[in-house]
Amino acid sequence: MFPFLESRKLLVAGVSGGPDSLTLLHLLHQAGYPLLVASFDHRLRPASGADVLHVQRIAAALGLPFVTDSADAAAHARDAGLSLEEAARHLRYRFLFRAARRAGAQAVAVGHTADDQAETVLMHFLRGAGLTGLKGMPPRSLLPVFDPEIPLVRPLLGWTRAQTENYCRENNLPALKDPTNADTTYLRNRLRHELLPQLETYNPQIRQTLAKTAAALQGDAELLNQLTDSAWQQTIRAVESGFVAFDLPQLRELPPALRRNLFRRAIFTLKPGLRDADFDALEKACTLKAVEVAGGLKTLIEAEVLYLTEDESALPAAKWPQIRQPYKVTGSPLDLENGWSLTCELIPPPASFVTPDPFSAFFDADLTEGRLRVRPCRAGDRFEPLGMPRQTIKLSDLFVNLKIPKRLRPHWPVLCVEEEIAWVPGLRMGHHYRCTESTRHVLAVRIKRPTNV
Repeated sequence: MFPFLESRKLLVAGVSGGPDSLTLLHLLHQAGYPLLVASFDHRLRPASGADVLHVQRIAAALGLPFVTDSADAAAHARDAGLSLEEAARHLRYRFLFRAARRAGAQAVAVGHTADDQAETVLMHFLRGAGLTGLKGMPPRSLLPVFDPEIPLVRPLLGWTRAQTENYCRENNLPALKDPTNADTTYLRNRLRHELLPQLETYNPQIRQTLAKTAAALQGDAELLNQLTDSAWQQTIRAVESGFVAFDLPQLRELPPALRRNLFRRAIFTLKPGLRDADFDALEKACTLKAVEVAGGLKTLIEAEVLYLTEDESALPAAKWPQIRQPYKVTGSPLDLENGWSLTCELIPPPASFVTPDPFSAFFDADLTEGRLRVRPCRAGDRFEPLGMPRQTIKLSDLFVNLKIPKRLRPHWPVLCVEEEIAWVPGLRMGHHYRCTESTRHVLAVRIKRPTNV
């Protein structure tokens, strides 16, 4: 009946008691699949508990094991900031996949039909979805937010709702009618009872047309997924629990369609349960600028890297020196943060006082002896850059001009002689404490980066 299911391995059948799920249960049972019947009570109606008992009696009549659970979907919607439909879906799927995991089932089977497919495609279209949304629900899919290995299967996508109702009548299956299905407060019900009947006046086969369109687009989506896989490998610099990092020049080379799919995948990687990343959100991300995307996620640009993150503190900082408290500089190595360290030593005057390493500097030791401090930068800091005697600039302007990420500026180390800034490591040397032809003793100071950076 379903080619990629093992005939002798357990299936969890999600059954609400309506005609779709009862048809699914009966067909799977007739086909000989080992089944665990699972029914969830969302507590949205006073009679919902009786519906679960009804399903339990049907399972017992078929000689099948039964599991159930319940939760207040309305309360979950309020607490999680979800729509009632989303909250109910989340609770139901969490229950079904937990039951499948405990039972060692090969898959969770649900009774989605061609009508559900048509409604889903139309709903995604109205929300501004791309190909991923317009392809609708595939016959088999993984939902990592619920289980990374057990698939969700939909054996009835080729059936219409009218067919499942006829099947129940012909086989004397006591199907329930859920009165909430008539409540047009819910978007899906408005589509079902208001918009789709209107569209049928233009195309009487609109439900079938939408379902066929989804099936056709699923093949196109597979091809696009393969291209996205390749582009992902090409553009990704890092994927961590709090961020996804892209190579910005590589992103710029890609067509917008591939960019959108990369960002959709990155969003799903960080927030598997996020379902409001619509076309507009993806288009904003594709501008490759610092923007708010969706669900609290945002893009940040640092040098040649584009980050997608919710929290800037999750981004890596080991590439740059950071310090959170002042220290006196002595001859001993000084540990900063992120694995960086500071060393200093007296050396003979070198052939050149210019060093190619921006994290190394030479100072006139007679001017600095015993007075060196290293501290985080402060608001209002100014210093006299090399080559600009008696002229000071704001340290904040230097950070902006050199495009130092804003999140790193408050803890960037500065080397001072007493309170006067003598060096901004990695950026600029100060003028007053430089070595000159008259310098007799040279102090070499170096900020060392971690070996793994």
